[in-house]
Amino acid sequence: MNRILLVDDQAHVLRVIKLSLDRNGFEVDTALSAEIALDMLQQGKLDTNPYDVVITDMDMPVMDGQQLANCINRRFEGQAPLIFLVGEESDQQLAEWAESQTSTEIVEKPMSLRWLVSRLNGYFGHYDSAVAG
Repeated sequence: MNRILLVDDQAHVLRVIKLSLDRNGFEVDTALSAEIALDMLQQGKLDTNPYDVVITDMDMPVMDGQQLANCINRRFEGQAPLIFLVGEESDQQLAEWAESQTSTEIVEKPMSLRWLVSRLNGYFGHYDSAVAG
């Protein structure tokens, strides 16, 4: 089973995305902050089944998605690809920075959960999975 770490400071966003991904066969852990996500990534690194993808909101208090990505790149060499969730009002500079990173993808919110599931199925090669709306 493919493991995903989902990071967002809004609990309701985490619940909605996690529910959709769970229904489509992904194993999803959630973190309400970048700091919690870093702790979970450290644990995942110690597990025999680390995270395959990290999906993170770009706009979070204390440590934003860009800072999280920089920490991940420094601490966890060869870490899973990152998917950044950005709002329409997000800073264009942050979006440009994310696009310049390797193994990253930008998704603008609000997003289609169907598209996200389809994209993750593409990462993992599961093209025949049911798609949630």
